[in-house]
Formats: sequence, structure tokens, C-alpha cells
Amino acid sequence: MRDGVWRVDVEAGRDPVTGLRRRVSRYVHGTREDAEIALARLRVADHEKRLPAGGSSAHSVAAALQTYSQAVESGQGELAPNTVNTIRWIAKMLPELHLADGRRFGDIRLSRLNWSDIEAAYAAMKARGYSTAYIRRSATVLSRTLDLARKRGLIDSNPSKDATRPRTVRTKPHSPAREEVRSALKTAAKTDSEVADMGTVVASTGVRKAELLALQWADVDLTKSEVHVGAALSDGGTGVGVVRRSTKTSDWRDVPLTEGAVAAFKRQRQRLVKAVGEPGREDYIFPGGIDGTLPMRPDAFSKRWAEARGKSAVTIQHLRHYAATQMLDAGESYRTVADILGNSENTLRLHYDGRTDVGKRRAIAALELDS
Repeated sequence: MRDGVWRVDVEAGRDPVTGLRRRVSRYVHGTREDAEIALARLRVADHEKRLPAGGSSAHSVAAALQTYSQAVESGQGELAPNTVNTIRWIAKMLPELHLADGRRFGDIRLSRLNWSDIEAAYAAMKARGYSTAYIRRSATVLSRTLDLARKRGLIDSNPSKDATRPRTVRTKPHSPAREEVRSALKTAAKTDSEVADMGTVVASTGVRKAELLALQWADVDLTKSEVHVGAALSDGGTGVGVVRRSTKTSDWRDVPLTEGAVAAFKRQRQRLVKAVGEPGREDYIFPGGIDGTLPMRPDAFSKRWAEARGKSAVTIQHLRHYAATQMLDAGESYRTVADILGNSENTLRLHYDGRTDVGKRRAIAALELDS
């Protein structure tokens, strides 16, 4: 085309609608050898049936992000409503980033996008004050966007695979002492006995807030002292609202109940019987209305807990950390605790492996010089 710019073409068969022959082109910036490599990749994409069946306007980063967002919103991937919302906002935010050299990230053509542009986008996000966690979440959205573009034949490879994401800083999760938890629950019980029982269940099982609120009476067997965790609530925002869906890992688990947790469930049943009568199996255990047909919203639960705990700094998440730490410090294996909490063993080790456990204390005790 001109010095340093080449166009490579392949014949991609006939258009299934018009019957006309289709030609797919790529522009390459570089040497003739670079152009020959790009042509070879284009032929491979054609052979693997990855070239688009029709025209596509998703040739820029902004257009590709919009295409991915629309695909997600149409139901592809069966993602949680709040995840869909996050993707929607990231797809709007990323194109508006201005890189250090002044370019708008969304204006970059996919054919020219490389790992250094993507790392520059991460740097621009950091300069704007975005957290490392949000940048990494945005990187995942961008990577999946470019994977979709690759599958549709718009690019031959995903350049985000070579871009280095910001590293997360491992911090120690706060796990309150047993007396702190007891004190917080006791204080909460004085003003909001229902929310205190909810806190008791979390501290006694380690279930996530969204999992607790998704529990229905069919999930609890008080005779066997066991709860079935197979769903969680997800807030899809305006127009969607709170929905009940499969758990984060699309897996289920049965968790044994302590005597305290059994007592908390029994007290909750008594409250509902007194208020509206015997609850049905499909009714929510901790409903958000007069009857049990609607769940309590996660933000409503958090607000009630914050008001009921008084001066205590113990949060709902701290109660889950407490459950994990107590079981691990009692000598239980990571595999067992991970199964109870609904985590992978690797995730559990990432959060809790650095704590001072029973084994470390026993090992250090062997070093006592005065023993």
C-alpha cells in the first residue's frame, strides 16, 4: 500500500445471503515478512472457519467492547446480573481512556492493538485512581472481548495474553476473636434478634451473605442438623432486581449445623409462624417482606447488621473469616474447610495460609531454649 504498510487478502467463499464471493483483508504495519506471516494466519483462520460470515463494524477496541457487552446482555455465558452490569460499565469506561501519548484507547484499531497499548491502558486506569482489583477485573473483560473478536475472525490472536496485569497485594484478612463475635451477636440480639440469628448462621457455617439470603426452608433439615447451599442472590440493578441463581461455582454443598445455628433457624421459623403462619418449603428463610416469597436484599441485611452491632467493628465478611480461621486453627484440613465454605483449596490457602496456626505454634514450641 505504501512504505511499511501492507494489505493481505484471502478469498473466504461466498456470502450465504447474497451469494457473492467474499474477500477478507488485513492491514499489516511492518516488513514483507510480517505481511507474509499475517497472510498465513489469515489462511489458518479461514481454514478453521473463524472468519466472519458477514460484514462487521467491530474493527476498533470500542466497537469490540460494545459487541462483547451486547453478547453478554443477550444471555451468552449465563452470567450473574451484577456481573453483566459490571461488564456494561467497563465496556463504556475503557474506550474513554486516554493513553500517555494522547490516543483514545477505544479508537485503536484491533489490527494495530498490541500488548504495550493494553499495558498503557492499565497505567491510565491507575492514574485515574482505579483500584488494582478493578483494573484486573477490567483486564478480564478486555481479554474476553478480544477472545470473541478472535473467534469471529476480526483478529488472529489475543494481544492481552502478553500484557502484564497489575499484581494484587496479598493482605491479611481480619478474623475477629471468639469473644468479639459473641459480643457483637449479643449486642445485635438486643435490638434486632432476627439479624442476630442471621449473623449466628454465618459465623457457624461460613456461608456467604448472598448464599444465606437465598436459603429456602426446603434447604434446611433441622432433624439432620444440615443445610443445603446451592443458590445465591444476585442484584441485577434497575430493571432486573434481585434474583436467585446457582452458587458462584455452580456447585452445591451440604454443611452440618452447630447447635447454635439450629437454634437460630428454629427461632426464625417461630417468628414467621407467629407473623404469617407456617412457611412453605419454597419460602425464603429470611424474607424481605411480610410473607416468604421475596428474599431480603443484600444491602438491607448489611444495613441492619451495621445498625444492630452497635460499636462493634465486626462485619458480615468478618464472620465468614472467623468461621474459616476457627476451623483451620482447630487442625482441620484445607480441603475440608474449602468444601464447607464453597471455595477452592487454592483460594483458601491464598487468603489464610500465612496465619499463625496450631502447627506453627507447635513447631516454634520445639525451639524453646528454656524447655
